[in-house]
Amino acid sequence: MKKMAYWLLLACAISILHLSVQPSAANEYEKDHSGWLEEFGLLTGYGGASIVGGNYQLVLFMPRWGFDIKPATEKMGLKPPGHLEFVVEPLANVVVSPNTNAEVGCSFLLKYGLDLAHRFLVFAEGGLGMLYMTQHTVEQGTQYNFLPQGGAGVQYFFNKRWALTGSYRFRHLSNAGISSRNSGINTHLALVGISFFYK
Repeated sequence: MKKMAYWLLLACAISILHLSVQPSAANEYEKDHSGWLEEFGLLTGYGGASIVGGNYQLVLFMPRWGFDIKPATEKMGLKPPGHLEFVVEPLANVVVSPNTNAEVGCSFLLKYGLDLAHRFLVFAEGGLGMLYMTQHTVEQGTQYNFLPQGGAGVQYFFNKRWALTGSYRFRHLSNAGISSRNSGINTHLALVGISFFYK
């Protein structure tokens, strides 16, 4: 389990390092629309779940990078309308209940969006992540856990490049049966944020 967590977090770190050396100025991307990076965003919000002995509550901080994968799907003969992204989303969350603790990890998601009306885009997203939690719970026998998750939201573009995001997400925290204690923690997340679009 620890080895799997190590490789997932390493993949996330390499992705972030790769992004850090890419040109970030918007005009550089305007010159070449063949780049994969479509979106960079910052999300924050609140999450809550019921656990034995109280509530599991956390404040979320999740930067995210979205890559346009439609060129790849089109090469396979798949041409979905709208927007299709592969999202790399590290997380560094503060647990505020039942005790002050932390969550760190990374998720990999698919995001599919459709232009709803002028300035609005609706989207659904889902995927899998892994995290390490410092909080000990009755439900989970390990502190390394998987995060299957999914949700939906809306983005409002106040100009061509910048958008406000509001979304709901459901996540299931589980160690996939590696420990006998694995009843899971189902958390509801309310998220808000801002994104910059390179295309």
